[in-house]
Amino acid sequence: MWKATLKGLLAHKLRLALTAVAIVLGVMFVSGTFVLTDTLHSTFTTLFNGIYQHVDFEVRGKAAFSGLAASAVRSPINQSIAQAVRKVPGVADAVGTVTGYAQLVAPNGKAVTTSGAPTIGLSFNPVSQMSSLHIKSGSPPTSPNDVVIDAGTATKYHFHVGQKLHVLLLGPPRTFTLTGIVTFGTANNLAGATIAAFDLPTAQTLFDRVGRYDAIDILAKPGVNTAQLQRAVARVLPPKVEVVTGQTVANEATNSINQALGFFSTALLVFAFISLFVGGFTIFNTFSIIVGQRTRELALLRVLGASRRQVFRSVLAEATIVGLVASIVGLGLGVLAAVGLRALLSALGISLPSGSLVFELRTVIVALLVGVGVTVVSAISPARRAVRIPPVAALSEHDVVATESSRRRSIVGSAIA
Repeated sequence: MWKATLKGLLAHKLRLALTAVAIVLGVMFVSGTFVLTDTLHSTFTTLFNGIYQHVDFEVRGKAAFSGLAASAVRSPINQSIAQAVRKVPGVADAVGTVTGYAQLVAPNGKAVTTSGAPTIGLSFNPVSQMSSLHIKSGSPPTSPNDVVIDAGTATKYHFHVGQKLHVLLLGPPRTFTLTGIVTFGTANNLAGATIAAFDLPTAQTLFDRVGRYDAIDILAKPGVNTAQLQRAVARVLPPKVEVVTGQTVANEATNSINQALGFFSTALLVFAFISLFVGGFTIFNTFSIIVGQRTRELALLRVLGASRRQVFRSVLAEATIVGLVASIVGLGLGVLAAVGLRALLSALGISLPSGSLVFELRTVIVALLVGVGVTVVSAISPARRAVRIPPVAALSEHDVVATESSRRRSIVGSAIA
């Protein structure tokens, strides 16, 4: 039976190869999506871990609702808290930070837009160890008229150090001098967001934070017991203010970015399941035709002593081989698709940090299960039809091909359409 199965495959190799294209495309989308998602998660985890590597703790207002993490709405805190934190034994430095809305205006006079990413304004942290921004060219902002922007936006819109730059704010727009171009960690920007950074007093004025901070970053002294220091800092904080580790902030930022890019993965998986759905129907029709064409051949196998179970297994074995080969091809193409999808994100203005592709074992398992599973399930009905072929059909002069009412076929086809 194994030899008969292989010969059956080779006899219809072109038809089966063309049929497998839909499975290949579906598996490619599935595996490519998983590879891209895992790569983005690993890349941004590495990015934010690097940024918050030296931020030991962050003091911030407690979230109004639990479970919102980085996207939670938090009340600003009084800047006097920073002075109290600096006096805690073991604290090397404590720097306040504020964020707000700041949209840049391109040299042609049009506002710089993003593909759904925010337009971020924030204070520039002068302590390089704790700062998420690193000067690539120029100098940091030091006066009320200075601003630095992210390298991704500067390259795209041809901004250069020294030029005048218009910025749209919640209040009246302002004109600043571009003193520097920065990177966000190792990336040119934060997943497509534009960044405009000002010195702390200016940012407090622009974002309605005079006398207040959104958060306070803390740098601990070398050799300090971090658990004891966190408890000591917590004791000097007023109600509704908390202190969390830098790792907690990094994890929240990573999860927030992954959720923001989740729409892309969802769209790709939708395409994948559509392709697999179409592929299932194609496999069903193809095996139905092949079974019909091989009526006498299958009946002859029954005459030679093959049982119904052996015939059933033979047809499903053909489907399994087709699904396995298609899944392996789709898995390989999925890795290439992930590379193309990263390029597509960059074309959409979503600048990603550099990093190698992540290929998890889970991707292989899911791709093979989905590809082979859809193919085998789609071939079950034709396989059951094959076992109902009577041995006497081998003696017929014409192949017995199961036919179906054209009226019924038209109704079912119209419903599906």
